[in-house]
Amino acid sequence: MQTLIISVFKMPLFSNEGSLPSLPGHIMVDLVDELDAELAQSLILENQSLREQIARHTQLLQLLTHQLATPLTALNGSVHLLADSELVGHQRQEFLGVVEQQIRRLKELLADMVALHDLETGKLEARPTSFCLQRLIDESISAFAPYPITYHFDRVLPDVWGDRWQVSQVLVNLLSNAIKYSPNGHPIEVGASLEPSGWVQVWVKDYGLGIPEADQPFLFERFYRVKHRDRQDIGGTGLGLSLCKLLVENQGGKLGFESTHGKGSRFYFTLPTTETANR
Repeated sequence: MQTLIISVFKMPLFSNEGSLPSLPGHIMVDLVDELDAELAQSLILENQSLREQIARHTQLLQLLTHQLATPLTALNGSVHLLADSELVGHQRQEFLGVVEQQIRRLKELLADMVALHDLETGKLEARPTSFCLQRLIDESISAFAPYPITYHFDRVLPDVWGDRWQVSQVLVNLLSNAIKYSPNGHPIEVGASLEPSGWVQVWVKDYGLGIPEADQPFLFERFYRVKHRDRQDIGGTGLGLSLCKLLVENQGGKLGFESTHGKGSRFYFTLPTTETANR
């Protein structure tokens, strides 16, 4: 016995004279072919999505393996050297310093990876509240004292709407980057202003190394780091800006930058005011 899947609908059937009959006609259409086509298209799209996910995870594992290799190699070498009984005090302290530094780097890398995963899978949701942005910026600047940071803001800056902790993470990350890529002790600037759109723009500006034009399109990619020939000592996981971008988007805002190689960079992001968000 063959099972048919049919669609039944009614429509008027006119007589040869053009008159409308008292009862409508019934038309039945076999939907098997149509459903098979829809199912096939659905499976194709699902398969494509799975392939893309596997490709992303494979790429991430490759990048992570590469990032883990450097600190693990340094740790392995330092531990073997520490086992040498002929080491004098200052040499032992030097190798212990390398171990501590690389362990710190691994902890930062793992923390960033967990945060990135939680953001992408929706586990780290924004819990928006209304808060004073000026106070948050003051707190963030204080965390880097006594580094010289100049703050510019509108005299009347309304409260903003967002996850205060997540916004603080963005600010701290951008401030940390500005300090790292600036000449020692060179002041950086932070600002906030109300835009005509009803959103607030927050920005962090430095006068440091800047970003070469060739590197700029890749700046928000995972593990991407700009290599400066004269500054090989700059640390980091290469995940900070990727995290910042996702955290800002989690508030409904956008993160962008302007940079000139050799003259510095300006990173900025937007947040809705409390009034705008609750209209």
